[in-house]
Amino acid sequence: MSYNNIPIGTANPGLILVLIDQSYSMTDAYGTGQKKDIAALAVNRAVYEIILACQSGEIIKDRCFVGILGYGESVEVHVHGMISNVADNHVAKQKVLKKEPDGAGGIIEMETEMPIWITPKASNGTPMHEAFDAAYSVAEEWVQKNPDSFPPIVINVTDGEPNKPDETKEAAKKLMQLSTSDGNLLLMNAHISNSEAGELSFPNSDSGLYDKYAKYLFDISSELPDTLSQAAMKVGFSPLSGSRCFVFNAKAETLIMLLNFGSMGAMR
Repeated sequence: MSYNNIPIGTANPGLILVLIDQSYSMTDAYGTGQKKDIAALAVNRAVYEIILACQSGEIIKDRCFVGILGYGESVEVHVHGMISNVADNHVAKQKVLKKEPDGAGGIIEMETEMPIWITPKASNGTPMHEAFDAAYSVAEEWVQKNPDSFPPIVINVTDGEPNKPDETKEAAKKLMQLSTSDGNLLLMNAHISNSEAGELSFPNSDSGLYDKYAKYLFDISSELPDTLSQAAMKVGFSPLSGSRCFVFNAKAETLIMLLNFGSMGAMR
């Protein structure tokens, strides 16, 4: 199938779902904080970037429907609505450092105030299969109402093994079988790992993945459509032919890159 219905926009909106692991293991140290902190920051920043991309003057154009589902103690819906509605329903604001061009060919860090939709949370196990099932329900309804739209995009941010690997794999396959007239749903996975192995983005085989959970997530990640390869390169990735929508051992900046690409790659 083609994946040619881009850019998505107000006349042809798209669906973007982010699934965020909120299991207890997300309390593990990661960089200068914990995994749960990095994941929440990256997801919030991605939503904010979507809003900025959809903004024209004071108006937020409804170019996409955005959902954020957390899974740990249970599957919880944190965000659910068209982007203009999401923009009006943040729960707090937070000061963050953002890299900006300095106008002279360099990059500077500037403090800015960013809306917050999801706060760090971590408890219990990893019911990833339930999160995929919940995503299926949202995506199925979207496909029925928007049969000719760009296929739904689901981005899963996780650090570990699902509670039920076999059920999760079946739920992922079912999810990826959903389609519009333009192609099958795209499932992207970001693996936050404490592995000492190097970071790996958009691999086209699992030969460089020495973590069994990374291989598992590679297997349940969609192949990157050719029509999105250029968009992936623009944000800093180097996809090859047959690359999967997967990053392993993702550092904070790579996680943000994947979320930005996944949420806005078809919005160019």
